[in-house]
Amino acid sequence: MRTKTYFTSDAHLGSRHHADPRAVERRLADWLESIRHEAKAIYFMGDIFDYWFEYKHVVPRGFTRFLGKVAELSDAGVEIHFFAGNHDVWLTDYLQQELGAQVHMHGITVEIDGKVFRLAHGDEEYRAVKPTYDWMYRLFRNPLARLLYAAVHPRWTVGLAYAISLRSRRNGEKSKTEGHIPHAYSNDYFDIENEWLIRFAKEHSTQHPEIDYYIFGHRHLLVDLALRTNKRVIILGDWIRYDSFAVWDGTQLSLETLAE
Repeated sequence: MRTKTYFTSDAHLGSRHHADPRAVERRLADWLESIRHEAKAIYFMGDIFDYWFEYKHVVPRGFTRFLGKVAELSDAGVEIHFFAGNHDVWLTDYLQQELGAQVHMHGITVEIDGKVFRLAHGDEEYRAVKPTYDWMYRLFRNPLARLLYAAVHPRWTVGLAYAISLRSRRNGEKSKTEGHIPHAYSNDYFDIENEWLIRFAKEHSTQHPEIDYYIFGHRHLLVDLALRTNKRVIILGDWIRYDSFAVWDGTQLSLETLAE
């Protein structure tokens, strides 16, 4: 019986940061197979692909195991949602037409089994941290910038995009400064209360008391934090270090990782 809703993000399929990119794709596909009889909906909350750019008649090569498994689940009646992340923002209609997925370019508020969820990749909320983040967010979503980018042959753009992503990931892991750890996994000085997505949820919840749960990706942090009045914030981790996901069974929301 399909009673559970799943949330995951930041697999970065195809990333050169993965020691074995295909192994990551297999783990993700195997996880989807393991939940196929319980899942009624799956929310892929951004950066599932390390790079994704859809041309009118062309999409990136690869990801066959993952996309095939998602197609199977969709055909079996599982509701599929894809959120645009900052790495795979250039979605159009391929996932909708081929997989029957619902594509979300921005965060959404949705009621699931009587509880209200605020779901977002997190880059839109995180753009307030620095002017450069806001500038990049606007650039990547600018129609003219996309049109100009599409005019360049993929032999140049694809390799460049993966190289920039790899450099960003490596620089992020080295950046362990007090109160700021973009994509780093450990920091003795980091205070989770100062994490911007936590601060955003606290402020947002005062204006929207109807929301019970906030779920984000983007930050590659594994966080499950209780707020006042029984509200919670979850940051989903990733499939680089944690192989993590959240599951809602209609009563309980839990943040989990694959068993070793």
